[in-house]
Amino acid sequence: MTLRDESALDHVVVCERHQVYHGAIFDIYHDEIRFASGDTAVRQWMDHDDAVAIVALRPVTLPGGHAQRDERDPSMWEILLIRQYRHAPQRIMWEIPAGLQDIAGEHPVCTAARELAEETSYRAARWYRSVAFVTSPGCSNEDLQVYLAFDVEPCEVSFVRESEEAEMTQQWVNLAQVLEAVMAADLRSPTLVAGVLAASIALQRGLAGCVDVTGELDG
Repeated sequence: MTLRDESALDHVVVCERHQVYHGAIFDIYHDEIRFASGDTAVRQWMDHDDAVAIVALRPVTLPGGHAQRDERDPSMWEILLIRQYRHAPQRIMWEIPAGLQDIAGEHPVCTAARELAEETSYRAARWYRSVAFVTSPGCSNEDLQVYLAFDVEPCEVSFVRESEEAEMTQQWVNLAQVLEAVMAADLRSPTLVAGVLAASIALQRGLAGCVDVTGELDG
């Protein structure tokens, strides 16, 4: 048995489709579909821009100024978090930097590097592709790719943050502390939850299974 999701573009017959909403980042459609059994159903779904998210990590500095070198221990790393108001759930949420792939032709890891700089004024020298997921498969086709970013340092950007982004704060937090908050259900951003759990596993495995995509930044 192969554990892999499969594309199924022809799994149902779309009998009728109506666009009921057009927006800046997503459109909403009303479909009437027919299954091979003959059963019919009505589904509303969202055609949404894809996105990227970034788990930016730096080693904990021990007393005396010595950086810990044990890359397999999550407690020896800090993760860069942002805190942002989200209107739909009406919550101020801890999240990881993220953004839409809304520039035509831009490589996903380049989008991740741009979003990291725009949201946090940081850049990273090493990038690894981590987990990916469909954000809400019951109603949306948005794919989100998570990247791990290392060798992070401050940088200057000309991007002007507005609205929710103008209120954003950021903080480096011990990865083990974030893991505990995730498992206690105190942190509920799905991107943060998936990214933090994946990062912890990746570190414990010595990044085995994560693809180094640093060379794709100029692609």
